[in-house]
Amino acid sequence: MHDRVTLPQWLDHLIFDELGAKYCRSNSDMTVIDWDKNDVLNYLGTYFPRSYAESYCIFSDFFRSHSEQFANKEDLSVFDFGCGTGGEIIGLLTVLAEYCPTVREVRVVALDGNDYALQLYDIVLAELKKKLTIKIENHSTQLHIDDFYDLSILNKVLKRKFDVIITFKAICEFVTKQQFEQHNAYEHVAKFLLHKLTDSGIMLLVDVTTYNNTSKEWLPKMLDRGLATTNCHIVDQNKGYNQSYSISHSRFPNDISKVAWRMIRNKSRITIE
Repeated sequence: MHDRVTLPQWLDHLIFDELGAKYCRSNSDMTVIDWDKNDVLNYLGTYFPRSYAESYCIFSDFFRSHSEQFANKEDLSVFDFGCGTGGEIIGLLTVLAEYCPTVREVRVVALDGNDYALQLYDIVLAELKKKLTIKIENHSTQLHIDDFYDLSILNKVLKRKFDVIITFKAICEFVTKQQFEQHNAYEHVAKFLLHKLTDSGIMLLVDVTTYNNTSKEWLPKMLDRGLATTNCHIVDQNKGYNQSYSISHSRFPNDISKVAWRMIRNKSRITIE
């Protein structure tokens, strides 16, 4: 299993030397949506590489064991709910280029509430386009989701269904800010997004494994409790309480991230086993 990743040199140079990213860890419950430009640059230098590594590792292992998933497909659609600076998208697109040789074009829709993060994401993705032979069509949208009633707003943005939906360390922010009140945020987000998957589509939910001081609950337990109420089939997941990934870059060698993740499908539309 791929669990150790070195950030590609071009990507390292871009985020640290050209964009001015800083490595600055924080163990507190984060709400990135409220951050200013300097905060987002700290995030870019610390958590972008982690999300890249997590995405690259999880999807590499998945496509190695599920080579039939997108066999013979020439175009794919991807939606990222709460993309931040886009580390997980860059990781996923890199894997698609390596493991899905028939794919020629990927349409990406990325949603986040922080404009600074989206600006950085657009810059990084523009550089990735120069590195890959896959044609990438990008649509990034700034949108604030204040509560579960606002999820219906997404219907105006999501005009089609997607082959891959990802959300990395975003739902925990709804929990921290109590934007879904006392409801389970994972349940409501998953139920909504499952309807946005194509028949053979997959959705990857990744989140931190901490004890949330707002919900007074361990987030992986809250994640599983929420998914248990949805019409989903868990295709794959981390073993044990969490999974550790190592990412090395010019600012820190062997940075360790620990996350819980679930790869799911819409149970009523399972076409591939």
